[in-house]
Amino acid sequence: PPPPLFFFPPLPAQPDPLWSRGLGDVYKRQIIEMTRFRERIDDVGWTFSVMFNEFMKFNIVGIVNSSFALLLYELLFWIDIWPSHTAVAAWAVSSAIGNVEAHFMHYKFTFKSTFGYYRSLNRAFWTYTSQLVVTTACHYIMIEILYFQHTVAWFVNTCIFGYLNFLLIRWIAFPPELDKEYIRKKDINSLN
Repeated sequence: PPPPLFFFPPLPAQPDPLWSRGLGDVYKRQIIEMTRFRERIDDVGWTFSVMFNEFMKFNIVGIVNSSFALLLYELLFWIDIWPSHTAVAAWAVSSAIGNVEAHFMHYKFTFKSTFGYYRSLNRAFWTYTSQLVVTTACHYIMIEILYFQHTVAWFVNTCIFGYLNFLLIRWIAFPPELDKEYIRKKDINSLN
């Protein structure tokens, strides 16, 4: 008989205790991480008004970033860097370049962080890369399956993922614990 397309080893009669414990450990780690995240939020005083003010600053700087990214996207669309997937290729390349520019702008103007630029850029790179995979897939669906006009698809993608981008960048690439203002307040409190 021909070999099966997928080979799955037979399951043991008795569940492996290490496997069971491993799942429990993963679950415990997730609970601990969520608790730590909540403690981080409380510790830095990230209330709704603080978040809203930071998000507004993020969006003001984002106007420059989005303008740059849209111009680059339209230029790459016009150049037609991959004829069979013009809009998707333009999105992927303009997003990759635009993310480096956006990180620099947020580092300089949005978040007053003491975090080193290249360490922050490294963290932002991983955040942006994961988003790039998802947003490129969404762009592909909008353009090639749903037949959105390419600029409309660009705006939809940018708006949908804007808030998620803010949260990820804020908590991963620009940790609030390393903000100049937060450190200043901690120093004052430690002196009292």
